[in-house]
Amino acid sequence: MTDNSNPALVLIHGLGSAGTIWKSLILDLVNDFTVYSIDLPGHGEATLLEDEKYDPRSLGEMILGHMQEVHHVHQMHVAGNSLGGWISLEMAALRPTNIASVTALAPAGLWLEGPTMKIPPSIDSRILAKITQFFIPIAFHLPPLKAIGYRKITHLWRELSYETCKDSVIAMARSKGYRPLWQAMMGKKFESDVAPEVKISVVFGSSDLTLPEPLAQEKSSLPKHAKWIRVPNCAHVIMWNHRETTVKLIKETAGIQAGSY
Repeated sequence: MTDNSNPALVLIHGLGSAGTIWKSLILDLVNDFTVYSIDLPGHGEATLLEDEKYDPRSLGEMILGHMQEVHHVHQMHVAGNSLGGWISLEMAALRPTNIASVTALAPAGLWLEGPTMKIPPSIDSRILAKITQFFIPIAFHLPPLKAIGYRKITHLWRELSYETCKDSVIAMARSKGYRPLWQAMMGKKFESDVAPEVKISVVFGSSDLTLPEPLAQEKSSLPKHAKWIRVPNCAHVIMWNHRETTVKLIKETAGIQAGSY
């Protein structure tokens, strides 16, 4: 965070990740926003409590309360990836007067039927992360091992930097909230109404292997005023593949920077 006179921007990561996933974007955002990178419960530095509700709508309420009570922020822009994108949309539905814009990057929840599997489909990535966290430098330089960890997420896995891989492995390996948050979204989907005054951009990569079209990209789930954007040669974690494009989309959705998609 830098200049508190700038509008607030809340960044929300996905399942098994952490606020560190936004690290490469921060320097390009702080000139225009006061940036708050949130750790979801049981992820990063955030604790996990047994008596809380962890479905996306409840997480949205939790983050809104945290921003108001801890940071005294009542008006904000929000950007989120995957589960974080779904939470961002729920925040806009819950408090449209507090949310100026939402940039949902490959948001979860846009499926016809909510997931029913008790074990997340990315459980193998979590197991691998738990093992490789102890020898990340070696694993990074072994292409077969790097491929196992990332090719299900992005076809551009070879281009991922060491810093990106290190942060993502540590976040996944240590995410105590991984299974509880997954189980809290079972059988659910995004179906909330969002007021038209909230600007919304929904962004999917053309090669999203995690939430592919048409299984998990149902446009009818979104409010009619939402802008749908397709980024070519891009996978699920959009900021990994296209950092500058991600920053541009967040700023444009927030009305900070004019431009066309």
